[in-house]
Amino acid sequence: MTKEDDKHPPSYYAILDAAVEEFAVNGYSGVRMEHVAKRAKFNKSLIYRFFKNREQLFEAALRHQFNQREQGLHSRPENLTEALKWWHKGNSSDPTFMRMILREALEGSGKTPVEATNRRQYYLKQIESLEEFQSRGQLPAKLPAAQLFLSLLAITIIPTALPQIAELVTGLPTDSDEFERSWMHFLEGFSESLGKVDD
Repeated sequence: MTKEDDKHPPSYYAILDAAVEEFAVNGYSGVRMEHVAKRAKFNKSLIYRFFKNREQLFEAALRHQFNQREQGLHSRPENLTEALKWWHKGNSSDPTFMRMILREALEGSGKTPVEATNRRQYYLKQIESLEEFQSRGQLPAKLPAAQLFLSLLAITIIPTALPQIAELVTGLPTDSDEFERSWMHFLEGFSESLGKVDD
């Protein structure tokens, strides 16, 4: 449950979850309110009671997704190795959200991202956590934390964002236990190597 769950009825959040699925599959331009209603198993009129148009629905769905993720930040491990695994598992457990973000990138080139201010704050919190790792010597202090975050983000989302590439490179399906074991082993070695750079 997120901190906003007491502001709206359950049907509101069911619609947002259905909208995320639709946006992930069809992209912003391909989503129709009636399709969201069908997926959510509600009448289309109920959706229009909450959202005037597709733009409002998209903004609310994305806001809801980031709100849910932000609530989970308090459980982030204090150890770099475990934090990398935690980021990877968080991404791999929610591939629909990842597809939605990729759709946004494909269709929104040159536009200001939806909920830009709040999303930047979400990322800044994670950048601050990397600065803490740097202060403890778990990450190279000479690397800018923001660029470091982008690099680590790329590493932890690749198996979810580009599973076909990951499978072609490793020869293992990303949803297999063997891939997961090998990826966890890589993240362990990678984090240990990062911590030794400044030695």
